[in-house]
Amino acid sequence: MNILLMQRSARDAATLMRTLANETRLLIVCQLVHGEKGVGAISEALGVRQTTVSQQLSLLRREGIVTPRRAAQMVYYSLTSDHVRTLVEVLYARFCTTAKQPRARRRRSAAEAPSHTTGHRDRRTS
Repeated sequence: MNILLMQRSARDAATLMRTLANETRLLIVCQLVHGEKGVGAISEALGVRQTTVSQQLSLLRREGIVTPRRAAQMVYYSLTSDHVRTLVEVLYARFCTTAKQPRARRRRSAAEAPSHTTGHRDRRTS
């Protein structure tokens, strides 16, 4: 493959990944993986204000990730292309489905950390 074409493809892929590297935008595209939806349906499904969803959809549209379809007063959004859909389907299968969600690792707080007492009193509390 031509290095110039590879560089251009890498640049396009990096732009796409940067755009999807936002939790709200990623959740929105996961909602669109199975077909088009309106702002209200996305907002309700995610528990996010419609204005927030609209702002993020506007950015996704500018980046060529989603496309709008107007029907009377409603605007429905869908994923634009097969390469975007394929990437989002992989992400969806790995991160958006409830059956396959990885268990979150939680750090212990200092209070929860196991104490390694040696019989000595802590001088700070004396």
